Amino acid sequence: MNWCVIWSVLLWITVTYASKPTYKWKDRKTNEKLLCEKCPPGTRVAQHCTKDMPTVCKPCSDQYYTQYWNYLEKCLYCNVFCNTMEVEVVACNRTHNRVCQCKPGYHSEWFFCTEHSKCPAGSGVVQPGNPQEDTTCRPCSEGTFSSKHSNKDDCQPHQNCSEQGLQVNVPGNRFHDTLCTTCQDGKGLEEGSGSGDCQEAAIDFVPFHLKSVRRLRRLHRKLGKNPAGRDKQKTREELQVDLHTHLIQLKNVHGKEQVWEMLQGALEKMKLQNILETIQKQFLVGL
Repeated sequence: MNWCVIWSVLLWITVTYASKPTYKWKDRKTNEKLLCEKCPPGTRVAQHCTKDMPTVCKPCSDQYYTQYWNYLEKCLYCNVFCNTMEVEVVACNRTHNRVCQCKPGYHSEWFFCTEHSKCPAGSGVVQPGNPQEDTTCRPCSEGTFSSKHSNKDDCQPHQNCSEQGLQVNVPGNRFHDTLCTTCQDGKGLEEGSGSGDCQEAAIDFVPFHLKSVRRLRRLHRKLGKNPAGRDKQKTREELQVDLHTHLIQLKNVHGKEQVWEMLQGALEKMKLQNILETIQKQFLVGL
């Protein structure tokens, strides 16, 4: 190995990185061409070098900066200002212009801050959005679900009914969880639970047994809730989850017996006798 070559390379690296950057300058008085040292970041040239004097540098004033080694006679003005959708992440200082980024919940897109997208029902968040990138979503895999639009939550695993000593009432899919029940042959599995458990199972069963978008919306109206205009864009699976959520809310207010009567009456008015017969056969709930 040639040690002379190695020492030469090391010496070149040391000299290169230790020496200050320079610039060519012509003395205005003598017309002499000089090689002057540049001023470091945060300063400017107060006086260019002469044959007998090195460059004189002066610190930048407030609200002014130079980011690199330079031979500017004036520092640059901090001309970046954060708008209402941005937050300041680096304040203006002598070496940097002000730096802004989109505020939490937003990301930069074509020079504008845009709200992070929400993953639709049936999909979960792989990567939450950040100031530079939007939310990344993926469809829920088998055995998992997401029943709401979210820009934070990933898909959740279906509950296991058998582990809880329960029966599967409604199998889960990527839009909703598995729904379990204690109802079997018209009776609750637990002693003394009675037919109330079967009424509750029937209430859970109905939204997911309806396959028609039109019928789902109509039943929603029959139960006292007019779907919002944006509901017209929702899929059947989303409408099923919405109807089930509405029934749970009614049940919490009025109790399952009254809600079952309301639901039964609505199905009769819609002439959905086949669903009523399926419920009577499966849950032995009186018609």
